[in-house]
Amino acid sequence: MNNSFKIIAKATSVFSFAFIFMACQNTEVNTEQMEDIELEDQDFEAPQSDVDLSVTYQVPTPNELFTLFSDVEVAFDANLLNSTSNTEKYSSNKIKALNFGVYSTDLAFAANFGEATASLKYFSVIKNLGDELNVNNAFDQLVFDRIEQNIQANNSDSLFNLSNETYYNAYTYLKDNDRGSTLSLIVVGGWVESLYILTNLVDYEVDKELLSRIADQRLTLENLYGFMAEYQSDSDVSEIMASLLPIEEVLMNLESEESSIETGVNDNGTYNLDGGADFFMSQDEFNSLKEAVNALRNSIVESEI
Repeated sequence: MNNSFKIIAKATSVFSFAFIFMACQNTEVNTEQMEDIELEDQDFEAPQSDVDLSVTYQVPTPNELFTLFSDVEVAFDANLLNSTSNTEKYSSNKIKALNFGVYSTDLAFAANFGEATASLKYFSVIKNLGDELNVNNAFDQLVFDRIEQNIQANNSDSLFNLSNETYYNAYTYLKDNDRGSTLSLIVVGGWVESLYILTNLVDYEVDKELLSRIADQRLTLENLYGFMAEYQSDSDVSEIMASLLPIEEVLMNLESEESSIETGVNDNGTYNLDGGADFFMSQDEFNSLKEAVNALRNSIVESEI
């Protein structure tokens, strides 16, 4: 197999990683809905990531990496999802928060493919973990009534939107109640699970579009570090930041070429940024990334972190 072949990922500005729920709920940019985190100077220095703590960082959602599935041939694989029976292993708030993020991604993945039964199962397990984490406001009976209605109607688009809505409600509740440390763990768990699913789904020689999206995660990781830096005084947050280093080592060492950033206007009036940097990922780098992601993800779902 030729390891010299490289995947090129076109990365835009860090500000392009806005919440995907906005695209599902409204085609226009609503700045009031965007959850930006203003950070002040902190002591944390992420190796090689050059986190700038004076700017605003936007964090990824579980749905973000799955938006290309409608354009590529990828099949649903339930074996990639974290078993709901694993919740019996989760006793600490740290591991519950991490796996809240994991299960949120699993829900988004199932809902994206219209897997109604799996979606309902993961909605239920997220609700239970949400109760244990005191994120009760995100899960009322109305949400479950809507889920059941969409399952009966086989409405996969609405299931996907509901998964976005549920995650956003939990995000908003935690942020508004100054629970950024818990939120950081949820965001990391969701992002790691997204990468786990993608790296285990794609074929390096075939799925070029998805591989480009994976290489893009260099910028997402920079945003993630910037977001978590505000809460690094919490030992759980600092520990999970350290656990990301093997993934960072791969992503931050991808070859790149800078290009000018151009701003375009879409038909619906929203703005689109193109350009910034081209990232190159060899097959060896992809394999190393997959190995690092698998190791961290498995330690999260097995409660070994």
